[in-house]
Amino acid sequence: MRKPEGLVYGFNDLPPPRVAVFVALQQLAFLTALLGVPGLAMANLGLSTEVFLHLSSATLLAAAMAVLLQGIGRFGLGAGLFYPLQCTTAAIPALLFASHEGLNPGQSFSMVAVAGLTQVLFSFVIVRLRGIFTVEIAGLAIFLIGVGLGQQGLILIIDGPAQEHMATLHYAISGLTLATLVGLHIYVRTRLRLFTTLIGLSVGFAASAAFGLLDPSAVALFDAAPLFGLPRLPVFGWGFDEHAIIPFAVTGFVFALTSIGVQTIAQRNNDADWKSPDLVSISRGVRAEGVVHLVGSMMNALPMVASGGAVMLAAASGCTSRALAFWTGGFLALAAVLPKVIGFWLMLPSGVTGALFLFLSAFTTVSGLQLVGSRMLDGRKVLAIGIGFVTAIAYEPIRALLDARLPELRPVTFSAFAVSVLVAVGLLALFRIGAAQRVTRRFDSASASHDDVARFLEAEGRRWGARHDVVHRGAHVAWQAIELLGDGLVDPARPEIEVETRYDDLFFEVIVRYVGTLPELSGAPPSAEDLVDNPDLTRSLAGYLIQRLSPVLVTRSVRGLHELHFRLPL
Repeated sequence: MRKPEGLVYGFNDLPPPRVAVFVALQQLAFLTALLGVPGLAMANLGLSTEVFLHLSSATLLAAAMAVLLQGIGRFGLGAGLFYPLQCTTAAIPALLFASHEGLNPGQSFSMVAVAGLTQVLFSFVIVRLRGIFTVEIAGLAIFLIGVGLGQQGLILIIDGPAQEHMATLHYAISGLTLATLVGLHIYVRTRLRLFTTLIGLSVGFAASAAFGLLDPSAVALFDAAPLFGLPRLPVFGWGFDEHAIIPFAVTGFVFALTSIGVQTIAQRNNDADWKSPDLVSISRGVRAEGVVHLVGSMMNALPMVASGGAVMLAAASGCTSRALAFWTGGFLALAAVLPKVIGFWLMLPSGVTGALFLFLSAFTTVSGLQLVGSRMLDGRKVLAIGIGFVTAIAYEPIRALLDARLPELRPVTFSAFAVSVLVAVGLLALFRIGAAQRVTRRFDSASASHDDVARFLEAEGRRWGARHDVVHRGAHVAWQAIELLGDGLVDPARPEIEVETRYDDLFFEVIVRYVGTLPELSGAPPSAEDLVDNPDLTRSLAGYLIQRLSPVLVTRSVRGLHELHFRLPL
């Protein structure tokens, strides 16, 4: 794992305490700014202010547990990376569905255990189903997270006060906050960039306080909140109702897919040589999230999702150290027993929070698109991912139609995010039926060209979603092998060379099969002096170069045919 250039403190680095404290504080600022989601739940479910404080405290405790488990990464739980969980509006539809079905808050929040159990079970099949839960699906999930974050940010910015004078100030402070964030990220090259978000929020908060834009109800909540207070757990009590199993199971499944995307981004942010997701690590991360939701259901904490915003915030600030998990987890646990701290972050004006969301959404959406574009797409994947995108965009206009025409699907169609991801995954699984896992083509050793070989392998690479660089390397090594074999190693009576491609979700394998003589594959190249003295050693040099191009090269003879097996990891 090689640290990318843009990081000051990478995965294995230990930032000094003075840096870690401030970076963790800006993570705390971001994560607690999302406590507006419990506020939204409070408004939709008719909860009191006192209950809101207990709900927020329980959620912060669960978030602290989550980030610590991920940072520790032991005993089959946790990815060993810094990535927190955050409150999400994606949890509200399931809670509202449960409420509309007549469940009381205790039953609704206890059903979060179903989402957690779904994640735990799903974590054990991720590796086996890697052909369906692909990088492209992870990219789609990350893109939708970014779009949702940006949409929420724009709503907070545009939905300003009704009074013209106050609205002008609201827009000006939103612009000032966004300009501060953008300016620090683009133009600052010192370690001050580590504190971009904290500085931007501080500037926005100070300007809002100076011009009287703080929400009086939030100020009143802050004044009334005690400095220290233990949350009442469970907040609502416990209960169970089978009518809410499906929506919460769907929510857990969507959270697991989101986690795949967020962890993929976290792995990519930490490794300049990143090639493909480590699904074993990802499965441990999803399992830890499921355990947190199981514990959270007993506390009545709000369901949370892997925070793409927090991961991108860490990358944008230049610090993705795993040690950050322990600082952030400690601050989250501390904030959970300090109601006045919760009230303080809720005083952040909507325009300031909106500017932060919009700033982070740019990184998140582009990262999702980059993940989708990092693989070669054939017609099947273009259709699956494309229809998933279209479904997300068209969901709101067709939601009422779905509810009216297919009311029995409401346990599944309650969320745009859930519907779009489920559509993409379902189509990808369907389109895999009949997809060939191996294809063979024959080339004449005397007349074959590099372009012919490249076109063949690129077509197969698109079908299987291989990376561009892997396919190009496969085309290069196959052509080098054909060129070497054509130099007197193929039986003139049978000049055809057979090239077969295989794919098993982990490797892109190229098999060159022919009749003739096996080439000399040396582990060391001949010296320049040897090449001058013996020009025939050029074959030995070619064999050495071919071996260097493929991480795994096996030669064998089967029924009079010689085979060269090149295995290229995806």
